[in-house]
Amino acid sequence: MAYFKLTTNKPALSYKCNEIMEFSVQARSNCTDIACRFIKWEIRTDDGKYETGFGSCEEGKPLKLTASLSRPGFVRITCTAFNGEYAADSSFDVLEAGAGAEIEKLTYCDTVPEDFDEYWQDIEKLVENFDCQATMWNDISYNAKKGFKAYDVRISTPEGRPASAIVSIPDKEGTFPIKMVFNGYSVEGSRLIMYADDTIVAFVNAHGIENDITKTECILKYTDLSGYGFNETENESNMTTYWRGMMIRDLIATKYMKTLPQWDKKNLTVSGGSQAALQSTTVAAHDKDVTFLDIYIPWFCNLAAENNGYMGGWRPKFKEGLRYFDTVAQATRVKCPVKMEVRLGDYCCPPSTTVTLYNAFDCYKHMTVVQSGTHSYVPPEREEFHFVYDPQNPDGQVKKGKYRHFKGNEYEVIYIGFDSESCENVVVYKALYGQNDIWVRPEYMFREKIFKNGEFISRFEYID
Repeated sequence: MAYFKLTTNKPALSYKCNEIMEFSVQARSNCTDIACRFIKWEIRTDDGKYETGFGSCEEGKPLKLTASLSRPGFVRITCTAFNGEYAADSSFDVLEAGAGAEIEKLTYCDTVPEDFDEYWQDIEKLVENFDCQATMWNDISYNAKKGFKAYDVRISTPEGRPASAIVSIPDKEGTFPIKMVFNGYSVEGSRLIMYADDTIVAFVNAHGIENDITKTECILKYTDLSGYGFNETENESNMTTYWRGMMIRDLIATKYMKTLPQWDKKNLTVSGGSQAALQSTTVAAHDKDVTFLDIYIPWFCNLAAENNGYMGGWRPKFKEGLRYFDTVAQATRVKCPVKMEVRLGDYCCPPSTTVTLYNAFDCYKHMTVVQSGTHSYVPPEREEFHFVYDPQNPDGQVKKGKYRHFKGNEYEVIYIGFDSESCENVVVYKALYGQNDIWVRPEYMFREKIFKNGEFISRFEYID
């Protein structure tokens, strides 16, 4: 499959407002330049501009485009190959890519409602006081991989529909971390058995419906779930919106999993992408035992953004009741470490909204931004940008001195350098063992925390 590769004249997320962004678009196949005679290009911006036209590229002679932004936000570049008949060429992937200006200044286009905490405290008390029970615990270990037991589980809730999940548990003595995995927007159960080494994994379906029927059967049986969460009348109130019941089920499922005797009572991860990122962030905001939030392509962020002139995505229309469920509002209550991935070509979940989510977290956070990735597509040649914030080191400085790597060896940081190709800071450090080898690592990676054996730890810990 042929594709387009976009490059910029400087790192794509380092521009200032009103600075000219220069884009080069080259047709590629198997990481090699090729020609494309007809390219329809479009440029849209978060300050309301739109341009379109046709161009071409040859080997080593890319299509050149420019854009700028008058306010913090993003430029969206779309390129579609056309054949000699002036029809879209299906042998090429469509390019969805972009760049950002002063993205660290993107802020919530709404305010958290004054009674937000009161509303959620009532839900937390409802969950806490409800005596949830497993109304079904079917052993499906005959489908599990070696070393695990698996179960189809249904849990009572105060909401009406039960919570339901597929649960895998290591088949050995001991206690283990729990990982709650949620599902994206769909009308289906959690038919997959998910695994993680030495970890209990619960794959929770969003609706409390059966896990053992097909997606088609679910759609035919649960016609009331068609277009769930988009009903504007329901979304006028935080008491009638569909999202209320979903989040109660998720919190109940998490509460029940913590009653399992195999839980280590220390480590609890919530994880998922798209709608599941909304669910994970909500659970992390309202369950104090969550120790790690791991999300990607997060949905439902900054729902009022379109009303403020930002490029839109696919999500419910902004309504009063949804203000209590916006992923950005939930992020303001998250205290555990966060890792997230967003994509510059994702206009189901526009980057202006997902980066606003990152900015809203006030805890350790690490964001990976993928150039030319969409909601469902990652490009063959992956370019990433990384952002790390640690409240214990808010300036992000790596001091010179001695550090201990999480595997035990000690090193001395001797310089902070600059990579001329990626334009990112790098740490130059010396091994304090063996031949005293010199190492170089991107600064964000040197500073980041990693998840190991159920715990979130620093890759390098400063010791002197």
